[in-house]
Amino acid sequence: MRAWRVDQLGHPSESLHLRDDVDIPEPGEGQVRIAVEAGNINFADILLCQGIYQERPGVPLTPGLETCGRITAVGPGVDLAIGVRIAGMSALPRGGYAEQALVKAHTAVPVPDDVDSPSATVLFSTFQTAHVGIHHRGQLQPGEWLLVHGASSGVGAAAVQLGVAAGARVIATASSEAKRQHCAELGARVVLDATSADLRDEIMAVTENHGADVAFDPVGGTVGDITRRVMAWEGRLIVIGFASGDIPSYPGNHMLVKNYSVIGLYWGAYSDRGSHDIVLAAHDDLMTKFREGRIHADVTKAYPLDEVLDALAALESRTVTGRLVVTP
Repeated sequence: MRAWRVDQLGHPSESLHLRDDVDIPEPGEGQVRIAVEAGNINFADILLCQGIYQERPGVPLTPGLETCGRITAVGPGVDLAIGVRIAGMSALPRGGYAEQALVKAHTAVPVPDDVDSPSATVLFSTFQTAHVGIHHRGQLQPGEWLLVHGASSGVGAAAVQLGVAAGARVIATASSEAKRQHCAELGARVVLDATSADLRDEIMAVTENHGADVAFDPVGGTVGDITRRVMAWEGRLIVIGFASGDIPSYPGNHMLVKNYSVIGLYWGAYSDRGSHDIVLAAHDDLMTKFREGRIHADVTKAYPLDEVLDALAALESRTVTGRLVVTP
């Protein structure tokens, strides 16, 4: 079969190659094999190729962390049936940048036939992270101020849409005019320049000195420092990641006097830690909102399998709004 493969770790521009002689994988214990219909393009895949991601499956490696398709084979200990359409986390090193991939069965969610594959893949991971972040962890309530950083990115755009759908007052920050326009189109009430030297004051002015009830931060760095200083009384600051490359600190005394919480979210661990019910509950709500037209998957471009390197380069340029997917 055709699949992208890394045989020697390095930047994907040098290490990742498309081959047409890769063996079709056989599912092991707790795994299923799927005929891939779509897979997410993630920055984490660039790190995987270099061997610097938190999960290090070794080589040979086919990247692609999240994928969607129909089950073509099941391994021991799996109660899913052949032919069922699912989305799930890839069982590395046999990831989703291929015609067929392995998926961890315990992470799978059902995908209805009326949901297109690119949307299903994005709703599974990107929107799941945003949903669990602002609802399960952040306990966002209607009318509250939701601050979303990196709001034109895949996960940020998902948080904006879900905040709007929840009846929150959404403040989105982004670094370019094109990205800010995208945030406005997603329904953000207020859109601010993430690079502004006066960002803290602008957020406080918009909220009439109330601050953010919930903050969704996948950026970190100096943005994280600004965020802690605009938290409302009993606010919830959800730490999603550190796209800036810098990990901020949150002084305990500041948290104490403002009575706000700093809450981490590693969505990918829920199913592994026996909390797949949280994932399924979010999935059901996302499917409902998607069918009702209250959210859309925000897929910017679907790349054919041959163009994975182009997709990764576009993602690495940090000029992309929304999500990129691959469709073998």
